[in-house]
Amino acid sequence: MSKMDRITVIGCSGCGALSALMLKKLKPSAEVTIIREPHEKGLLTRCATPYICCGDVMVEPSYKDDRIFTEKAIKLINETAIKIDRNKKTVTTAEKNVYSYDKLVLAVGSNPAIPVIPGINLPGVFTLRTSNDAVNILNWINTRRVKKVVLVGAGAIGIEKAYLLSRQGLTVTLVEMFGQIMPNVLDADMSGKIESYMKDKGIRLKLNQKIIEIAGKERIENIRLDSGEVLDTEMAVISAGTRCNTELSNNAGLEHGKLGLKVNEYLQTSDPDIYAGGDLIEYENHVTGKPSLGQLRPNAVIAGRVIAKNILGLKVKFPPLINSFCAVFFDKFIAGAGITERESEKEGIGVVVAKQESTSKHSMMRGRKPYTVKLIFSKHDQRLVGGQVISDSDSAIKCIDVIALAIRCNMKALDLTTLRLAGQPELSPDPGKEPIALAAEDAFEKLYCR
Repeated sequence: MSKMDRITVIGCSGCGALSALMLKKLKPSAEVTIIREPHEKGLLTRCATPYICCGDVMVEPSYKDDRIFTEKAIKLINETAIKIDRNKKTVTTAEKNVYSYDKLVLAVGSNPAIPVIPGINLPGVFTLRTSNDAVNILNWINTRRVKKVVLVGAGAIGIEKAYLLSRQGLTVTLVEMFGQIMPNVLDADMSGKIESYMKDKGIRLKLNQKIIEIAGKERIENIRLDSGEVLDTEMAVISAGTRCNTELSNNAGLEHGKLGLKVNEYLQTSDPDIYAGGDLIEYENHVTGKPSLGQLRPNAVIAGRVIAKNILGLKVKFPPLINSFCAVFFDKFIAGAGITERESEKEGIGVVVAKQESTSKHSMMRGRKPYTVKLIFSKHDQRLVGGQVISDSDSAIKCIDVIALAIRCNMKALDLTTLRLAGQPELSPDPGKEPIALAAEDAFEKLYCR
């Protein structure tokens, strides 16, 4: 067997699973082994977890079962990897088994960040990461007949949990330490539209506030905020971000940055025979050029495919991070890509901003729904650096994909004024009201004509 043929993958989510599958697709003779945690099975669609915890979908349909691996002769090892010996090229597990590799893929992801506050370990306080977490939340709601829940963290996952739990009849209080929802991906002028709508839907927003204590005798009973307010509750779900699982890579002596494991443009670590991707790594931001995290499933899936090709010697570069996202709250669709106006100011990037209102269908069509597009352009070189969309239509996700591609292709305001998109009365805005092009026209005027 050649030195390229024994590939061991640690981790079996987006990055790990896709690297293994792509390796077998491109080189069926490769010997591929996945080492995953003892409880793991198949491939979980992690985006399903908020829907599982609210009873909207079942666990089993959220998994692609192990046959996607076994049918391709990928070996599955359900053991916890605890040590990498880079000199011997081996991985040791908690079960004291040793597995050899020629090339190693680290795809161990991240874990929820747990704030250090009194009462955080009381029964009824949850994080949501795995299907087991989701089932535990659902069981707690059903067995305790929960009526009130506090959600901590108003990012995309927090917003979707607020929507799904309130739809199930729970009274939801959402606590966020910053002064707006989704502070890392939306500007205040856009988030304000969603905040008003959330209040109309009965969500109790507690912005600019932190939890300082969780209290209860045998289980959670209330939460104290730094404002002094006490929130009675039967359950809390913490969404305070994630932390890269760097213990294994640290112990192996691999180079790390401030945010995560360091990799080059081919996703090689400081050891060229060890690759890494997904939530574990820090990587260049497309706009700022600085190290950043890209803890979104599309980034992990693409990283897995890139790693497989590079193990086979194809020298494919992993693109810098743009981190496009989409979230849902009842009839509102929220999306973003690139950096926000606030982040550009923090980075010292002078920008020109343009917003445009439009509708999801031609103006004469019934059922047309409004949406707002915000574009952010660099004053220095007129490149598009960010975009945000709020819509009453699922067209938001199609719109943000166009914006993300434009950012990746370094398109300028002038380029986007001539954007040609397909038009059909039931499926698109009037061609004369295409919001990306019109927002670009506004920015072009500000950049060149004033």
